[in-house]
Amino acid sequence: MAFSSDKGDIKKPKLPRKRKKAAIKVQGRKWYHDTIKLYKITCRNKMFYEPICKFWVNSEVRQQPHVFDKDKVKLVPTPTKYW
Repeated sequence: MAFSSDKGDIKKPKLPRKRKKAAIKVQGRKWYHDTIKLYKITCRNKMFYEPICKFWVNSEVRQQPHVFDKDKVKLVPTPTKYW
């Protein structure tokens, strides 16, 4: 029986057990799985690809100004702390 696997050469992103339990307790299981899904999508599409999946702390995301198209400045959510 043949089946296709979406693993490819992507290493499964995960946190160490104690940090994973603490992160899920604070931010929820849905957040944890959504972060992994987002990482896998960006790896497949090569958009904003980062070699390591980063699990950020939701309460530590700050709005920082970023310059787009020479004169346009927009606020971009930027994580300042990770699990």
